[in-house]
Amino acid sequence: MIDVAIAIDGEAVNVSLTRKAAGSYNADGDFVPGAPSTSTIRAAVQPASGRQLMDLPEGLREEARWLVWSRAEILKDDTIVHGGQSFRVMFVWPRAEGAFWRAAMGLLA
Repeated sequence: MIDVAIAIDGEAVNVSLTRKAAGSYNADGDFVPGAPSTSTIRAAVQPASGRQLMDLPEGLREEARWLVWSRAEILKDDTIVHGGQSFRVMFVWPRAEGAFWRAAMGLLA
């Protein structure tokens, strides 16, 4: 069996990952959104095939056209910049084993 982490490392490139922090309420009761944090991770970005799209919930299949594999943690609603384009992470497959994350992304306008 192939070690997926080794395959990811072989195809990975640097991408920018932006994650929004949780917001909070100030003393006046107003909501203050959390500041986003940006970091560079290594990830393999690939177009999604028809078979891979079938694994997605039905409402996401039309918009999610890219897959990302990484050994760094990826969460739903993260923003990934690759090749000058911004993508929103729409779905993350749960992984019980392995040291990697796989997610579906849609292109941001």
